[in-house]
Formats: sequence, structure tokens, C-alpha cells
Amino acid sequence: MELNNEFVTNFGESLLNIWTNSLDKVTASQKEVENHLLQAFTSQKESLEKVAGELESIQADQKKIIGEVRDYVKQNIQNVCGEETSDSFEKWNAQLDEINNRVQQLTSTPYKESLNLLNQLQEQFQQPIKNTIEQQKKIREEALNQFKTAQKGFMDLIESNTKIAFNLFK
Repeated sequence: MELNNEFVTNFGESLLNIWTNSLDKVTASQKEVENHLLQAFTSQKESLEKVAGELESIQADQKKIIGEVRDYVKQNIQNVCGEETSDSFEKWNAQLDEINNRVQQLTSTPYKESLNLLNQLQEQFQQPIKNTIEQQKKIREEALNQFKTAQKGFMDLIESNTKIAFNLFK
């Protein structure tokens, strides 16, 4: 009878190992997909932040260069033509600044708004995905627990049926 119980136990453990290994492989592949998805979100967010930073940097560099050129030209006009012409140059620059600001609003504002919208959309899309990943983790844990319970019931059933069958042949 000992040998038979050992057979039942080994058979049950083998079955449990097969099912557990299969479940582990499915779980590992799901986790890998989840990690890749989360990494993609992180990379996308970093890229959007970098583009926004570069856009701001370009605008700051433009303002700096324009300011330096203006100072240089103003100084030359003042030295060559005098203070009155320099004042006229300043007024002309003020008008040019107003035009430049409008052009910049027309060109850069849509890019900035698009980047902000993309960030918002990504965050809105990312949260349900994270929630789904958390739900999947819970479902996997519940499935594993149910599997272990079912496996124990199956093992108990095999053991009791084996004992009954062996008792019939005595």
C-alpha cells in the first residue's frame, strides 16, 4: 500500500509541476509584456519632455541672439548717426518685437499646445493600462490560488480512488 500511495503522490506532484510551470510561463510572458508597455510609456514621456525643453531652449537662444544683434546695431547707429536715430531704431524694434511675438504665437504655440495635449492624452491612456495591469496581477494570484485548491482536491480524489481500487483487488 505504501508503494501505491507513493505512486499517487508522485503522479499528483508531477501534474502539479506541469500545471505550475505552464502557469509560471504564462505569467512571466504577461509580466514581460506589461514591463515593455510601461517602459514605452516612460520613453514616450521622456521624449515629449525633451522636445518641449528643446523648443523652450531654441526660443531662449533666439531671444538672446536677437538682443545681442540689437544692442550691437543700436550702439553702431548711436555712434554713427546720434541719439535721435538710435531712438527711432528702438521704436522700430518695439514694433518688430510685437510682430515677432505674434509670429512666434502662430508658430510655436501650436507645437506647445500639441505637446501638452500629447502629454495629457498619454497620462489619460497610461492610467487605465496601469489599472488593467494591477487587475491582471490580482487575477493571476486568484487563479493560482484556485489552481492550488483544485489541485489539492484532485490529489485527494486520486488518492481516495486509488485506495478504493486497491481495496477491491485485495
